[in-house]
Amino acid sequence: MNSSFTNFAPPSVQDRGLLNSLDHCQPVLRAVCPNAHRRYRAHAPPITGDQHLIPEFSAVDKPARVIFNEATQNVTTGLPPNWYSYIQPEGAKYYYNPVSRVVTPSNVMKQDTLELIQRSYDTLMELVKAKGRELPVTSETYLEAQCETELCECRYYFISHSARVPFWAEDVSTEALGLEAVANPEHMKSMLLPEYWLHVEHFPMHNLLPLEGEEELIGILAHGLVDDKTAPTSTTPYSAKEDKDFLEALRVMKKNMVTMQHDGYRLCTVARLWLMIARTRHVNAYGLHAPRLDRLQSIGSLEGQEISRILEYLSNTLLLGVPKATFKRLRSLWHGRIVYQRHWQAFFEDIRREWIHSGVLALGIWIANVGLLYVTPAKTVSRDLAAISCGLSVTGVLLSSVLYKLHTEDQLSGAYAITEYLIRVESYDYGLQPLSVMLSLPYTFALWAIFTFSVALVVAMSQYLGSFSLSTFLVTMTCGGFPILFLFSATAFFSGQSGPIGVGAEGMRWIGRSIGNAMRQLIGRPINSDRF
Repeated sequence: MNSSFTNFAPPSVQDRGLLNSLDHCQPVLRAVCPNAHRRYRAHAPPITGDQHLIPEFSAVDKPARVIFNEATQNVTTGLPPNWYSYIQPEGAKYYYNPVSRVVTPSNVMKQDTLELIQRSYDTLMELVKAKGRELPVTSETYLEAQCETELCECRYYFISHSARVPFWAEDVSTEALGLEAVANPEHMKSMLLPEYWLHVEHFPMHNLLPLEGEEELIGILAHGLVDDKTAPTSTTPYSAKEDKDFLEALRVMKKNMVTMQHDGYRLCTVARLWLMIARTRHVNAYGLHAPRLDRLQSIGSLEGQEISRILEYLSNTLLLGVPKATFKRLRSLWHGRIVYQRHWQAFFEDIRREWIHSGVLALGIWIANVGLLYVTPAKTVSRDLAAISCGLSVTGVLLSSVLYKLHTEDQLSGAYAITEYLIRVESYDYGLQPLSVMLSLPYTFALWAIFTFSVALVVAMSQYLGSFSLSTFLVTMTCGGFPILFLFSATAFFSGQSGPIGVGAEGMRWIGRSIGNAMRQLIGRPINSDRF
């Protein structure tokens, strides 16, 4: 029995049955990755007790925070010899044995857990010795005990701080670890680097701060700040503002904590920033033969997804071409099925703002239609058109409200939430094209409500003024015709699509192109006829 795992107390009555079963079973070692840790998925039971008395001078002789050194072995009473307890900055407790270099989230103050950790460690060391290998001095062993009735399992992996990778004592498949297949050793190193930094983030308090890793991180963030400002489609995971904030935080930590050899808060911060960078580099094939240098570069092929001609026709006619621009932006954001949180959040902020404007606009048109319905006589064309516009505007308000409720900032606050959302709504055959149609419906209904209301107003004014005359034409066009022309010409002026807003009628294209070109000449902009 390894001396570094000295038993510290006899088992309790509750533990004796389990220890008896441990005597007759060999613990099963299960190779896992650092991402298999269930720290954010485990149930947190409520803490209850029956002690109502606080002893006098309780714990006043214990320091509030203990930095690891040889004198802190017995600071936490009840720990076995050679074991130390630490609290990760997020609040999770873990234990470390500097003699055997074992780190575990399992409670070694329980005799059955300590026994299982000990047996698993001895088994691992025998396996390493049988293979004629030795663990590097810069390595540590992760063990997590799980014992249910007769099944005793211990999850494990080794960590190399010099190579910055996890490793195992035997061959293990990527499928068993929940990882993807790799193409070559460089690709495998790229895949395992995030796992290393995830381990360091989870267990930082006992480790020395790797100065070369921090200096490299500062250089990466500084370059990312410049890259994001000079290249809008940069693959850097953080925005320029985020890079600036992180650099300032690292500068403050480095200035205030320069005298500390062990500072888990600083190391945890470095590890978390490195984790996102390493993950982004891996998905973009950083350092490999065919890296993704631009966010708009595709990874693989999208030939399996088609463009629905029916949806495209509806988009260019009934939906006035509005979903076309939305679909183009969605495809640019979903290249390679990689989610950049900051770009997607900007998209959802824009689309939520558009829904608010569309809802307010549709509500205003509905109020105007109610007034028009009130003043127009029954069984007239203008009244029928006003009723249609009223229905369109109400539908636009309802769609704006429902879509806004389904796409709140809280529901789409992180990259994982956005990825799950996209996978859920993406069509197998047509990708995000159906989604672009759905997201564009509030604005489309608002446009149609404006159009039908303007036509209803033109008809109502014509009926009210009677026979045709120059004054009748001017009043009618002022009340209804000019708003329609302005709507289509303004859309043609500001859109880069062919046609004003995708309307199929050649007459509308000609009107929008003519008035749009006139507006461009008035403000002195060069005319690009290819855009209309």
